[in-house]
Amino acid sequence: MPHQRDRNAVPSRARNDFADTIDDSPSSSSSSQQRQRFAIRLSYDGTTYQGFQSQPYGNTIQDQIEHRLQSLLKRPVRIAAWGRTDAGVHARGAVVSVDLTTDEVRSLWTRRTGRFDHATSFTQREERDAVKQAALFLHGVCKQFACSTGVSEREAMARFGSISAISVTPVPIDFDARYSALWKRYVYYVFSCTANSDTGQPLPFVWMRHAWRVKQQLDLDAMSKAAQLLSGKEHNFEWLSILQQGELRDPRRTIQLAVEEVHVMTSNDNTNAMPYFLEYSQPCAKVYKISATCDFFLYKMMRRVVGMLVSVGSGNAHLNTLALCIDAHDNSVDKENLSIPKELVETAPAHGLCLDHVEYGFPI
Repeated sequence: MPHQRDRNAVPSRARNDFADTIDDSPSSSSSSQQRQRFAIRLSYDGTTYQGFQSQPYGNTIQDQIEHRLQSLLKRPVRIAAWGRTDAGVHARGAVVSVDLTTDEVRSLWTRRTGRFDHATSFTQREERDAVKQAALFLHGVCKQFACSTGVSEREAMARFGSISAISVTPVPIDFDARYSALWKRYVYYVFSCTANSDTGQPLPFVWMRHAWRVKQQLDLDAMSKAAQLLSGKEHNFEWLSILQQGELRDPRRTIQLAVEEVHVMTSNDNTNAMPYFLEYSQPCAKVYKISATCDFFLYKMMRRVVGMLVSVGSGNAHLNTLALCIDAHDNSVDKENLSIPKELVETAPAHGLCLDHVEYGFPI
């Protein structure tokens, strides 16, 4: 059987359509058709956006980045992404790529170095330096900016800097942000805070944007055992995801799954270093971090897995039932007749999820 990654790349005629924005540009020439590709690693707070992928109303992560680059390059820009995230999902390791012409690379080099009197011809060494300087210029442009597309000016001011470029790296022209990826890692934060707790303080309000509040106590040992049932071996995740119409990729995946309790610093640890919006003294909540690594995640697979783990941890679902469901779908035995408890297929809220990292064969 081929490696999982070899089963991810479904051929698509539209795969490189984003490059057509350069070839069809009115200023296109023989030099401008020589392209340099740059990979941009991004972090963003997805709270106020309608997901990553571009939409007609313009309020998405992709729309904001493309609008920023279009303002710089003075032409239509289409970026290629590692994948996509739903509305409300965050990222700190997303990767996109954009193509610049040779002329655009040289223009950014000139603007960064101030060498406006340079001759039109470049030596090979100067071309390499121009690419490096263009990457630094792009990083500066995308490091922090007003995300104003699709919203009012007041809303844009409130979310300034919610999208930020961590790094910009020159990459080979055949680099594909999606299909060149070796694996991805997602993390999900859950905090358990019982509703009838009489002592202690809930977690600071900022956690409500980045973690799922569960009102029941969670059993860490049960969640860890549930994670072990799915981790390290190939399993059929068809029942723990939503397969979209026309999906051709194999739902059998090998995932590395872990659950751990996270120590949250209180004001008693170091009062002087604790900012007010994170400060609390006697916590009544426990925070859990769920991390998953896989070469390809099916649609809503991670959020379904988290929902399942929380159901097991809260006692609403049992490990024996989970093991039966996994075995039935792995072996395709009586899965049509198997009644899956609804508690095992609940979808966790989007705001607790973060794309933590996308790994390639070289540093980005």
